[in-house]
Amino acid sequence: MKVDSKFELLAAAYVHDLKNQLQALIAQQDSLITELPTEYRQQLAPMIRHTNKVKDDTLRLVSLFRLEHNQHFAMDEAWPKDTANDAIETCLLQFPDLEIHNNIDTEAQGYYNEQLIQLALSTLIANSAQAGATKIELRCQEGENQSLKIIVQDDGPGFDKNIIEGLTDTTKAEGTGLGLSFVDMICKTHKGSGKQGEFTIDNIETGAIATLFIP
Repeated sequence: MKVDSKFELLAAAYVHDLKNQLQALIAQQDSLITELPTEYRQQLAPMIRHTNKVKDDTLRLVSLFRLEHNQHFAMDEAWPKDTANDAIETCLLQFPDLEIHNNIDTEAQGYYNEQLIQLALSTLIANSAQAGATKIELRCQEGENQSLKIIVQDDGPGFDKNIIEGLTDTTKAEGTGLGLSFVDMICKTHKGSGKQGEFTIDNIETGAIATLFIP
């Protein structure tokens, strides 16, 4: 059954408003925390993690709606190391014990929508942590015409065979299981030099590896 377009637009408007309210709440939360003694900051840590998780999920909802309806995303010159650092900072609020190494070259540069790629990287990092990884490395390879390959590698148990073969999107008992599909949609919305973005996953001897190709 096709969902009424007015309902879709109304739902999207509510989600967008929720995102703005959450961003304002997080700004007030960050300001308050800097004024509190250390022992109170530790007590607030679980609330901070949940608030940031809701914010990220809301951003994903807004992006999914726009991706589904082929709405325009602004592309601009961006530096993947900085994009990765923003994703890492967000994820460490939720997974403070995770060891993440950003080995992307400072000079590496690409042409992409920074918010979308940041969401893609934070999604992959969170997936790795939830799968049991304790260490994650981010790397980048530069190609022609500012094309990039951003690589996320972990020391977890690896992807299920059915996921790699495309037979299922997830083996998780909880959650939407749309994380990998979301990253794939983000990659494919990037186009350049007659090529379309691509997302690939595989297992290696020491864990899992995911690659975002941005033309």
